[in-house]
Amino acid sequence: MPALSVIDLAMFLLETPERPYNIGPLAIIAPPANFRGNFADKLLERMLKRPVGAPFNYRLGRSAAGIPKLDIDDQADARKHVQRLTLDAPASMDELCATVSKLHEVRIDRSGLLWELYVIDGLEGGKVALYGKVHHAIIDGRTFVQVVSNWFAPSASDKTVRALWEGVPPVPRKAPAKRSLAEFVGGTIRQTAATTASALGLYKLLARQALATVGVESALTVPVLGVPKVFQGEAVAGREFGFCTLPIAEVKAVAKAQSGSVNDVFLAVVDAAMARLLADSNALPAEPLVADMPLALNDAKGGNQIAVLQFPLGAPQMNVLERLAAIRTQAGRVKDLLKHESANTLMLYTTLVHGVPALLEKMGLRESLRVSNVLISNPFGLMEERYLMGGRVELALPMAVVAAGQMLNVTAVTAADKFQIGFLAVAKAVPQFGKLAGYTLDAFEELKQTALPPVKKTPRGASTKPRARKTA
Repeated sequence: MPALSVIDLAMFLLETPERPYNIGPLAIIAPPANFRGNFADKLLERMLKRPVGAPFNYRLGRSAAGIPKLDIDDQADARKHVQRLTLDAPASMDELCATVSKLHEVRIDRSGLLWELYVIDGLEGGKVALYGKVHHAIIDGRTFVQVVSNWFAPSASDKTVRALWEGVPPVPRKAPAKRSLAEFVGGTIRQTAATTASALGLYKLLARQALATVGVESALTVPVLGVPKVFQGEAVAGREFGFCTLPIAEVKAVAKAQSGSVNDVFLAVVDAAMARLLADSNALPAEPLVADMPLALNDAKGGNQIAVLQFPLGAPQMNVLERLAAIRTQAGRVKDLLKHESANTLMLYTTLVHGVPALLEKMGLRESLRVSNVLISNPFGLMEERYLMGGRVELALPMAVVAAGQMLNVTAVTAADKFQIGFLAVAKAVPQFGKLAGYTLDAFEELKQTALPPVKKTPRGASTKPRARKTA
């Protein structure tokens, strides 16, 4: 039986129609030149011949105690979960984003397999979109990138058509040995001790956060306290989606020049874009925005092996280069925390902090407690060009979750030479949401101008060829 982590359980228990836990890719495929026939129909036909693998063959069940559990469906049928859509041609990317937003905001039917796939044509240039929707409780972002990597071929000449629902390659498992009564009791005691240790670790973690409010240095801000009141609104099912792409080579060059990481640059330009958006409506707060940042946990067990921790971004009046420096320091402190806390403690922390706003929303509170202003995530990506049935994958955009306590999610995924950034917001919660992607592009251009060393210009008429050296 597939294992569920405490975070997985929370996603099943706290999900509502207004807060669906759907994640998935939105891929845009350009059919190969001179393709004969309908690319979308032939692609769907060939994908449906592929088997259903883990975690796409999981069904939701209930234990004797009524707790959600996962069962493997050996007769899983992909046909019941795949739909074919045709937009009014030639549909633009904005029209596609609006269509996919409507699909993404609907909760997955729990009576069947916990995923859906839509094959969409009618796009400009004869392109085809593939939108997958999977319940987040059965897959995390890092595993999803693995799934997409297995789905798409690294070469246009590889005509083997795979499907999203094939999942990840199975890991060989040893057959479990029968346990004696003494071993069973011993295991229960150890599990109880581990839970107690996690609780103690959690109390220490929260204590350190409390000290931060009185000026003592800490990696994290106190949950709920100090979160500026921006990007607010009623929790509704409606979603808005947009995206932009940055050249990954330039992002890496900026990061290297400033002794930072790609993620630091990502956080800085998104922070600058959000600040500009808020300034447009005279809503820029006096304090830095607070971000949630998911971090992978190497020693965790179960499905979603992540912790989601909070930290402040740049001060309101900082320029984008100053934001990068401030964020690099704050992000480093958060990452350093992983060295001192157990995975169980951090996962318990994540569940409790993010579970409270979800519970309050379930109880009918119109405005939930605020955990952060935005969740910003950067899982791994695809390092080279990818193809499907000979067609080039032009984009593989991330569609994420806007959880209780937040109104905006920003997720990035690398695809070959592009750093793709997806923006997902609760409808009407982010004023002028449509400008956010463009402002992010502007912030990166500004950062490039100030962060990269000036390019030395060769004097007019001077030779650029290296001179030959005389030898004795």
